[in-house]
Amino acid sequence: MKLAWLTDIHLNFLDKAGRDCFYHKIKDTKCDAVLISGDIAEAPSIVDIMQDMMRAIDRPIYFVLGNHDYYRGDVCDVRKQMRSLTQAEELLYWLPVSGPIVLERDVVLIGQDGWADGRYGDYSNSQISLNDSRMITDLFQQKLIGKYQLLEKMQQLADEDAEQLRANMLRAINSHPKKIIICTHVPPFAEACCHQGKQSDDDWLPYFSSQAIGDVLMQFAAEYSDVEFLVLCGHTHEKCFYRSQGNLVVHVGQAEYYYPEVQKIIDVSMFFDV
Repeated sequence: MKLAWLTDIHLNFLDKAGRDCFYHKIKDTKCDAVLISGDIAEAPSIVDIMQDMMRAIDRPIYFVLGNHDYYRGDVCDVRKQMRSLTQAEELLYWLPVSGPIVLERDVVLIGQDGWADGRYGDYSNSQISLNDSRMITDLFQQKLIGKYQLLEKMQQLADEDAEQLRANMLRAINSHPKKIIICTHVPPFAEACCHQGKQSDDDWLPYFSSQAIGDVLMQFAAEYSDVEFLVLCGHTHEKCFYRSQGNLVVHVGQAEYYYPEVQKIIDVSMFFDV
């Protein structure tokens, strides 16, 4: 089975003709299914865009959401829409509610959106302020007391997703796979967050990484050393490869607004770092 992996495609930046052109490129890869690691559109357009993509490529689409997919919306409302979309459309799978999916014998796919949690880098002294705190209702700073209340909310979202990932990892492990693909949006390790070919600095790392997700992955990779774990993510818009353990590798996709691309075609029967 071959997966076309996409990330940070931001299709709301394109007109219909531009989106249709991109869908044709996906179909031209002859992939069996599509896997998207977040930042597909924004809350007001995500449902329509996902349905358009599904109709255009006519094959399963497995996906998680990124922070931009919640822009101009409320986290709970967007999640309700994704649950309904997954129930209504046979080819659309929001991975947090779909649970583990067997792609091939011994190969399982799971996914969780993931949130930056401020635990790597130097959140206290960082001068960075992302649009998340203005564009996502739950993080809107004018409804919070200040910087540390924002951090508390970021960590709450990240920890909730990490616990849900842990539950789905256990379900996946119980099927005795040889390989598990984990799709998430935010890189789970500081070493996987890059800018201009170098690891992101302490100002950006709090907003570019999720230690909560990384801790779950490290635990499972250590405990199940006979299983290969492949993590696919995005968010930073810069390509990166990081091997955290011998059986745990992370690929971060590159991205540029207005120019969505297919990151790679993944043959799930092959070694994950090839």
